[in-house]
Amino acid sequence: MTSTETTTTASFDVATARFDPETVAIVTGSAEGIGKAFAEVLLQRGVKGVCLADINETKGKETEKELKKYGEEKVVFVKCDITSEADLEALFTKTKEKFGTVNLLVNNAGVQDEQNWRLCVNVNVIGTLTATYTALKHMSLDEGGHGGTIINMASVAGLRPIPYMPSYAASKHAIIGMTKSFMAHPCTKLKGITMAALCPAFVDTNMIQEDRVILRCDSDKPMARGVMAQVGVLEVSEVTDAFLTLILDKAWAGKIMQISKAAGMKESPIM
Repeated sequence: MTSTETTTTASFDVATARFDPETVAIVTGSAEGIGKAFAEVLLQRGVKGVCLADINETKGKETEKELKKYGEEKVVFVKCDITSEADLEALFTKTKEKFGTVNLLVNNAGVQDEQNWRLCVNVNVIGTLTATYTALKHMSLDEGGHGGTIINMASVAGLRPIPYMPSYAASKHAIIGMTKSFMAHPCTKLKGITMAALCPAFVDTNMIQEDRVILRCDSDKPMARGVMAQVGVLEVSEVTDAFLTLILDKAWAGKIMQISKAAGMKESPIM
């Protein structure tokens, strides 16, 4: 599979782009890291409200308190295990009770752990699928919803072999396959849903800074560091700009976007 360039719409300016003021988002895995950054940029760009969803209640409440600087009534935290159908149902119900609707889901929650590969696959694949099906139930036009967008957080690890992260790569390949399959089905559009995936390479988060990447064995670390040196490390702001572009620029609607420090933004074809 080869990548193609996608040119942003001529009139699109990520620096000034804003959301419809009726946008209500759920961001999973948003207590810290990239998910927190996504939630903050959504608030900065004018959404009506954001529900922070995370299994870490302590961090989640801290982030909720911090982000209320954008408006006391614009942020709510709900503890949620995305592998639990009951938790996800409660998440959507509580968000709708708070803000009236949900029209943007950011499937960001995920795990990187090669020593506990079952957890990695369960959260990244089963959890993302469960969250997506719950979103379709609540957002689809034929279910009484208002339609909307689902953004799946994948990775360049879902686009090519990653020898030192086979479980993580498998899970991200699955997310990309899921996204492509939903977008290829005509019913998705009829339901008023657009789905896309964001595939960043290495990002300058605490996981990288604190060397918290869990590999199968220490002997894999030099390989991982070598790839990181070759590909480069993205700033969080570069990923949030790509995130905004994927959602707000019509030229990117429903596409698979990969982004790295070395290569910038590129499209991975749907088929």
